[in-house]
Amino acid sequence: MSKCESGVGEVTVYCDEEAHEDSIVTFTRYIHEHLTTRATEVERFRRYTCKKCGTEVLNHSVVKMRLSQGLTDIVCVGCESRVEIWDLVERLFTSKEIDAKVRTLDQVATAALDNESKELILVGHAFAIAGEAGQIFRPTANSDWGIDGEIEFKDDQGNASGERIYLQLKSGDSYLHERKTDEKEIFTVKNSRHIDYWLSQRYPVMLVVRTSDSKIRWMNVQAFLKKKKANGYTLARQIEFVGETFNAQSILAVRQRILSDR
Repeated sequence: MSKCESGVGEVTVYCDEEAHEDSIVTFTRYIHEHLTTRATEVERFRRYTCKKCGTEVLNHSVVKMRLSQGLTDIVCVGCESRVEIWDLVERLFTSKEIDAKVRTLDQVATAALDNESKELILVGHAFAIAGEAGQIFRPTANSDWGIDGEIEFKDDQGNASGERIYLQLKSGDSYLHERKTDEKEIFTVKNSRHIDYWLSQRYPVMLVVRTSDSKIRWMNVQAFLKKKKANGYTLARQIEFVGETFNAQSILAVRQRILSDR
């Protein structure tokens, strides 16, 4: 992407010579649709090259004019061969098949961005709530193992105590469902390795869930798993979510319990 002048930019899309036409069209059409929905004016130019001598067609206005007239080629200025401009790529560009593929890609990308945005919002809440409680929140750089951040507690003198809790942050209604047999809220651990990882931690691991009604609740998931294990239950990925409100008061209550046990 390059900036041409104030308020005007140019995005150039390159494709490997071995790329299939279907992939090329889907990719370029996706970018075109993305820009069209977000910019005030978008114009697409194809770069055509003569297959015989390799000369590039530089007069885009003539190409545009000939396409509007229903003409399918243009004369190469290098060797005077005919350069096809209404080729398979152009024919596919406006096809219903490609249109459907692009819309599916856009839905997938939008859903992924929405989930990422929800998680970032919850991280922001964790920062704010921990700050309101006068404690230290640190996000985790890599949360693939099931811990998204930590809260380190300050001692009574306001210094970092070294005592902390870990947070697994989840945002969205899809993470909780009601079990029909007893109407309890259930959180399903998608990656079973997280269970062993949470149990192995020296500090408590708290599961924090934010739902679409903006309610944020948390529970000590590590304590829940340890109790199940101690009672001889086989650890499953179904966790009964009994969460209390995640706010400054609940953070301070956890802080009090942990620091008093030292």
